[in-house]
Amino acid sequence: MDEVKDLQKGITEILVAIGKIETEIKQLSSMSGKLEQTEKLAIEAWQSTKAAHKRLDELGEQLDELERKWDEDKRQNKDDKKWVVGTLFGAAALIWNLINGGMEK
Repeated sequence: MDEVKDLQKGITEILVAIGKIETEIKQLSSMSGKLEQTEKLAIEAWQSTKAAHKRLDELGEQLDELERKWDEDKRQNKDDKKWVVGTLFGAAALIWNLINGGMEK
C-alpha cells in the first residue's frame, strides 16, 4: 500500500514538473513573439531616423543656399544704393554747375 502511495506521489510530482515545464515553454513562446515585434519596431525606428536625418541634411543644404543668396542680395543692394547715391550726387553737381554757370553769364 505504501508503495502505491509513493508511486502516486512520484507521478503527481512528475505531473507538476511537466506542468511547470509547459508553463515555461508557453512563456518562452510568448517572449519570442514579443522579441520579433520589438525587432521589427527597432528596424522601423532606425529606418525612420535615417530618413529624417537625410531630410535634415537636405534642409541644411537648402538653408546654406538661402544664406548665400541672402548675403549676395545684401551685397547687391549695397551696390545698388551706392549707384543711386552716386547718380544723385552727380546729377546735383551737374544742376549746381548749370545754375552757377547760368548766373555767371
